[in-house]
Amino acid sequence: MYFEDLSQYAYGRTPTRPHILNVGWLSQEHAYPRGTAPDWLLPRLEQLVKSPVNLYRGFHLCEICPKPPTIMSPGGVKMLNPPPETKGNGEIRVRAGNGTIYVAPVLIYHHVAAHGYLPPEEFISAVQTGVAIVSDEESL
Repeated sequence: MYFEDLSQYAYGRTPTRPHILNVGWLSQEHAYPRGTAPDWLLPRLEQLVKSPVNLYRGFHLCEICPKPPTIMSPGGVKMLNPPPETKGNGEIRVRAGNGTIYVAPVLIYHHVAAHGYLPPEEFISAVQTGVAIVSDEESL
């Protein structure tokens, strides 16, 4: 699922609000900024994705990686068999000091680590100095 960086967040049944912004919703069909992230960013993102919010059933696959192989289920149904790091089913949310909330898929860790994605500076600053939001109720 693709959303432009820093566009208003709209996903599921959440109404859009000007202070809630998307980050890291990448797709192979859209160019994305690449670069070298600060050394501390990946370890911090790794911590954040361990406590996702807004969980959905099933999972979303990285749209940049090649299509994963298929396997046969015990019931004889062909199923995708993606590597665990290429799938996600939730979000991370970080509140910046100015009140802006950045919402990213848990795949943001993979996007930075495997694809060289460089999130917007505002998001990087919020991850460094902001507050992680760890429950659906407190965030939106």
